[in-house]
Amino acid sequence: MSRSILISFVAYLIVATGVATWVYHDALRTALADDRETGQVRLSEATSRLRGQLDIFRALVNIIAATPRMAQSFNPETNVDVRSDLTALHLTYGAWEIDLVNPDGQVVASSSPNQNDKVYSSGLVWAAKNGRLGYAIELEDGRRLIRFSRRISGSASTGIGLVVVSADLAALEFEWPIIPEPIIFFDVEGLSMSSNRPGLLLMSNAGDPEEARFPVNGPQDVADARLWKFAPANKLPHEVQILSADIPQLQLTAKILLNTRNTRATVLLRTGLAVALLIALALIGAIFVQQRRRLALESRHSATLEQRVEERTVELQVAQDELVKSSNLAALGRLSAGVSHELNQPLAAILNFADNGRRLIDRSRTSEAAENLTLITDQIRRITRIIGNLRAFARQEHTPTDRIDLNSVVKQAITLTQSDVASSGVTLNLSLPEHAVFVMAGKIRLEQVVLNLVSNALDAMQTIQDKTLTIVLEEMDEQVMLSVRDSGTGIQDPTKVFEPFYTTKELGSSKGLGMGLALSFGLVASFGGNLSCRNLENGAEFIVPLPVAGDAS
Repeated sequence: MSRSILISFVAYLIVATGVATWVYHDALRTALADDRETGQVRLSEATSRLRGQLDIFRALVNIIAATPRMAQSFNPETNVDVRSDLTALHLTYGAWEIDLVNPDGQVVASSSPNQNDKVYSSGLVWAAKNGRLGYAIELEDGRRLIRFSRRISGSASTGIGLVVVSADLAALEFEWPIIPEPIIFFDVEGLSMSSNRPGLLLMSNAGDPEEARFPVNGPQDVADARLWKFAPANKLPHEVQILSADIPQLQLTAKILLNTRNTRATVLLRTGLAVALLIALALIGAIFVQQRRRLALESRHSATLEQRVEERTVELQVAQDELVKSSNLAALGRLSAGVSHELNQPLAAILNFADNGRRLIDRSRTSEAAENLTLITDQIRRITRIIGNLRAFARQEHTPTDRIDLNSVVKQAITLTQSDVASSGVTLNLSLPEHAVFVMAGKIRLEQVVLNLVSNALDAMQTIQDKTLTIVLEEMDEQVMLSVRDSGTGIQDPTKVFEPFYTTKELGSSKGLGMGLALSFGLVASFGGNLSCRNLENGAEFIVPLPVAGDAS
């Protein structure tokens, strides 16, 4: 490598590194900003949802305070018992409890039993007595409660009592939708009072030594964003952005923790694409430089050009010979796979008959087991015929034909595929004449053609919900017309479907490699007929016209 090329390479490497670094930081800055916009929307939704839930209880405390019956319950002369009313309101609105409290803070009536010895905090009582809406967030026996209080007016200027409505935050959280990011609501003392993650409750982010510390460390400023390390219990620490929103009406601060793992992965992918582009540009430049050097070298050695051409011709000839050998091996492999595909159905039938025969012998049903052995013998003869058909197809040999009943051939083919039809959930529609229909053909070979058409129809309907297989055999003046229709996805290229090794099925010996229809086409032609196909509105249709055989002499 020349000195100038080395210097150019180092300079390009420095520039490419700078570009990749800039792309990474710019993409990270943009992605983190997009995350903040999305997180702000979800945080606003969460705060609005909590305010909406608590507004129900805010309205409820005002409604109860304005109800005359509640004021009458404080008058000993009227002796009004409102406990059933409070219980009904508690069940209707989903409040944790509803209490009527005297000016000293003692409960005089409640929707919950055994509350008479309970005394409320002076803050709730003082706010209500002064005509304001009392509000407090309290812990009671480990339960997180939000309470609203309102004065019940009477003859006294400060009122005759007050009503306190308590809402259980755990019940409210149960109604929240599931979102991927943790959302936490902290009170004025920095204690997490509500969250969509139960493991993050009752933790302090204000350094309170009596409470568990909220598991966030940092921060660190990266790409115009402030990132923190979030380390929840029993989980690996990960990097997050934290967005906050104050809710002064509820004396809460909402925070959402946005995981940056997927964001960084996306940014790395974008940076990788940029690096790949830079590498591609470097390769193009290297190829261009190499091309220029090659042209310069060829111009300096023009005297040896002819010799190099001859050497290259020899190399190409050798490569071509190797390619021909590889093509032959590939064709041989596909032919072997095609043979395996054609033999798959009779072998499966042999296995089925053998299993049935074994069960019949175990049950001492020897006559029926003998019938299965006969069927196995028929399938073995069929395999022999298939191999002969493949040899005849390859060598264009002539094979004899007989006068056979096409009606019985179709019925036999249906019998052999009956289990596949049933397991695939296919509806079979048969339209066959009641009498024999004779054609000149090989019985096993013609049966193989019908089996191939039925098997292909079943494969074409694998991904379809409404599966219908229709087989119609019609007699015409001098022809018999066999039609096999399916309700599948149709044929991608009807012009190539009869070519050897052409297939749209999944690769593998169990699915075949495009030999079935090619063999069927040749076999039908040897019987003096023609095999054609066409796409229908739903599915495809294969048509086999064959000459009618005359009466046997």
